[in-house]
Amino acid sequence: MLYKEVTYKLENLILDIESGKLGLPDLQRPFVWPDTKSRDLLDSMMKGYPIGYFLLWDSNPEAEEKAAPIGLAKHTYETPKQLIIDGQQRLTSLYSIKIAFSPLHRRFEVSTVAFERSPEWIANLSVAFLNANESYSYINHYIEELDAARKKEGHLLSSQEKQTISDNMADLYKLRDYSVPALDISEDADEEDVAEIFVRVNSGGINLKEDDFIMTLISVYDDEQRKRIEQFCKDATIPVLGGTSYNQIIEPMPSHIIRAVMGYGFRRARLRYAYMLLRGKDFDKNVFDNHLRDKRFGDLKEHLATVLNLENWHDFVKCILSAGFISSQLISSKIAIVYCYVLFLIGRKDFGIDSDSLRNLIAAWFFAAATTSYYSSGSETTMETDLSNLRSLKSKSDFIDYFKNRICSIFTDDYFSITLPSDLITPTWTSPVWSSYSASLNILDVKCLLSDLHVRVLLSPGMGGKKSAVEKHHLFPKAYLKSIGITDKREINQIANLAYLEWRKNGAILDEAPVKYWPVVTEDIETTELSRMKYFHALPDNWENMNYSDFLSERRKLIAKIIKVGYETLVKRLN
Repeated sequence: MLYKEVTYKLENLILDIESGKLGLPDLQRPFVWPDTKSRDLLDSMMKGYPIGYFLLWDSNPEAEEKAAPIGLAKHTYETPKQLIIDGQQRLTSLYSIKIAFSPLHRRFEVSTVAFERSPEWIANLSVAFLNANESYSYINHYIEELDAARKKEGHLLSSQEKQTISDNMADLYKLRDYSVPALDISEDADEEDVAEIFVRVNSGGINLKEDDFIMTLISVYDDEQRKRIEQFCKDATIPVLGGTSYNQIIEPMPSHIIRAVMGYGFRRARLRYAYMLLRGKDFDKNVFDNHLRDKRFGDLKEHLATVLNLENWHDFVKCILSAGFISSQLISSKIAIVYCYVLFLIGRKDFGIDSDSLRNLIAAWFFAAATTSYYSSGSETTMETDLSNLRSLKSKSDFIDYFKNRICSIFTDDYFSITLPSDLITPTWTSPVWSSYSASLNILDVKCLLSDLHVRVLLSPGMGGKKSAVEKHHLFPKAYLKSIGITDKREINQIANLAYLEWRKNGAILDEAPVKYWPVVTEDIETTELSRMKYFHALPDNWENMNYSDFLSERRKLIAKIIKVGYETLVKRLN
């Protein structure tokens, strides 16, 4: 067994931190908990709630060399003998954050000058705990001091208040004996074992947090790069004047940047291998090499400069906009955005493809990937295959031809006539195929149904007030369908029953049968314009007189046809 279950007293863990016996490994991230979370942690403990498992590693000599104690004070132990793998932020907060406590109201707060001046509060809990061996005297002294302060204000502490304070202080001191469950990892485990145990404990046996380890590794060896990644992601959420990473399609997370830099710079999609690569693993000799690690971190810094370059980023965003995906509400897969950015950078930097050609190529590829959920299932394996195939390409034309051929192999005639209509049998309007249909309307510059305004305008970020500028109208209204016995929400909300409509006009249409409302709302529309509108909004001829089931079947085919026209428009730009 690489680990065993144990239970610690909280006081003993704190003492081990003070002595330096318990410290941090090099793979642990810097302390980033806000003070308010420390306050909430103490409140949970006071109420008897669990605060989760701790993961501790009985370190071996190699790990001890790279371990660090917690805090700046001088410690008894020169190097830690046990390392906190999971629980650092909880333990560090209890050890170092200044938290105030109200013995009368049993409340914790982040300490401020106001609490320091108030006799109603113990401004720093550590003072109370330092007097733990003389707790009875400390409690009595606190009550006397508070009573004296109250006298100056003209009222005394009641007997009940004194008893409440005494009880709450006694409970506070009991926190020293709070039981903390932990997993003790054997010193026989190496860093890979420790990382694997951490990931599995935190993700139910599924490796979901490799990007967390990579960010931690970056924090340890080059914290400046971590700050650059986090700043880029922060800037992307707020529109401001000047050059920033802000855009209207995605708010990138650090994990996205990690995937982008690993994919572009190291040609690795599987983050498990990317982590080991950064750790300096020599895959041929199956050993970790510190010199190799340092070299790869130098490479990381160089590649990160390319990934975070605003000119590259915004030129890539233009590719997605060019594909008709003009807002975040049309993005059904963020991982597709990340991987297409990787391909964009490879095309630009490694193959020297000019901006117009690259934009058209990536736009067409993203459209295909988004429509078919290409990167949604087994995304790392899929991207790893693409990256492997790119290694054999020699020229700009090879790169372009590779993706043109991949697009053609995905978008076959059978796909548009059979697979895509089948994929449209869903009530989920957030599905990739609905997003691609919407993108197609943008590519083809289609006007909204019964409107002079284009779909592109109404879907643009910032349009609308309390209500969205455009709504998805039920062509066969919900109330009408229920009146004829169709009550299943999945059937009523089928994608094929939806069309974009300005919200004011959507609200003006009554819950009547299409055969009643359609002639009324279209009576002033010129015949040619009405035919064009019906074509792009995939409305079958005489649709208003069809039964609902036949209408859905026919409209799915026509929606698929419009998606094909949108795709063909993108492909024409490649030629």
